Amino acid sequence: MSIVLFEDTSWKKFVPLSYTRSLFDLKIGSLTTFDYFNIKSAKLLTRKYLENMTRQRHPKCNVNKFEYDSNDIFVNSLFFPHTSFFKKLTKRKNFLVSYRDKILIARLDRSDYQYLYESVVHDKDVRNSKLRAEIIHINNADECGSLYSWPWDLISGLKNVLQHQLKLKNKVPKEVKVSGKNTIFVDETSNIGQGTVLDASGGPIYIGPESIIGQSSIIGPAYVGELTQLKPYSTINNSYIGNNCRIGGEIDSSIILDYTNKSHFGYLGHSYVGEWVNIGANTTTSDLKMTYGTVSMKIGDGKKDTGITKLGSFFGDMSKTSIGTNIYCGMRIGISSHLYGNIANDVPSYVIYGQGIGSENAQMDVSSAIKFQKRMMSRRNISMSAHYENMMKTIFDMTSKEREDYGVRPKRFTIR
Repeated sequence: MSIVLFEDTSWKKFVPLSYTRSLFDLKIGSLTTFDYFNIKSAKLLTRKYLENMTRQRHPKCNVNKFEYDSNDIFVNSLFFPHTSFFKKLTKRKNFLVSYRDKILIARLDRSDYQYLYESVVHDKDVRNSKLRAEIIHINNADECGSLYSWPWDLISGLKNVLQHQLKLKNKVPKEVKVSGKNTIFVDETSNIGQGTVLDASGGPIYIGPESIIGQSSIIGPAYVGELTQLKPYSTINNSYIGNNCRIGGEIDSSIILDYTNKSHFGYLGHSYVGEWVNIGANTTTSDLKMTYGTVSMKIGDGKKDTGITKLGSFFGDMSKTSIGTNIYCGMRIGISSHLYGNIANDVPSYVIYGQGIGSENAQMDVSSAIKFQKRMMSRRNISMSAHYENMMKTIFDMTSKEREDYGVRPKRFTIR
């Protein structure tokens, strides 16, 4: 039996984060769905344009190319099944568990497998009515596992998710000041600055290999990845920080993916930040309205009430903010976009946003975006692959209508 992780058209709700990665590579707490199953060699179904990049991320996995096997279990990339529920289902022959017409988990016959394969790879809606498997309809997904339906789900339950995921052995250098009764793991190759406080009162703390922690406060639950540098006088609370990041200032209830820089003072709260993002000095995200009301986010042509009062912003990969940028609640910042000033609206991908400082917005030329990204990668001694460059070009073409609807045209950007 193999696990087949697949995504559906729900990825469109999670843009811009999902433009550059399959949904099974989206960090949910400290784990992706791929991490959750802890499988080195899986079968993966993803959108056609992400096929090569997914192979690059998972060289030992079969991506969109594998033979049908009647024993395979198909799992939705946004669904973390409870262990007991999963084990019970694996004893059945063919089945399909559905919640609100969304496939959560299934074992399929050959014809259903072929239909699902074609739908995922070619980015078409999967319709249960076209499947022959016995459908088990459930009314409460929480009874079977954790399903993530909206981007704000990744933030609203972050503390509980991190507490549950961080099952650690206690290991702390004697000279490090700690408080709280939850476990703390500090890798022996990391360097913890004198005066650093690790507060595990609210949850466990993990600090990865070769990380450098300047004199700071880390309040659990918290995860700091390998090779990450935390600048002195920083505060990290209830957050996940990936590998090879440069972090400073105040981080609260946020997820920051690999290779991202936020080296200076400024507040990042209840936000999700992609890979290779650079957040300029004194950039601040708002995560609470002055009315103390719930935050709404733009979905399609309208807005949807998230039902939560604290929500920051979602930064696509390779986006950048200038010094002193202020970003309102619930904003989406597109792939490779550059931001200046006050941001009160979503920003599409490949846009230089100058409206916040009285300048006109302009389209970011894709060749310039690639050049800038190669420069940033070189600072981590990484070379851009041909697959990564092709992905950037594809996303640029995919998002052209976003920029057109936003009124952004190709032009030279100038600061007034």
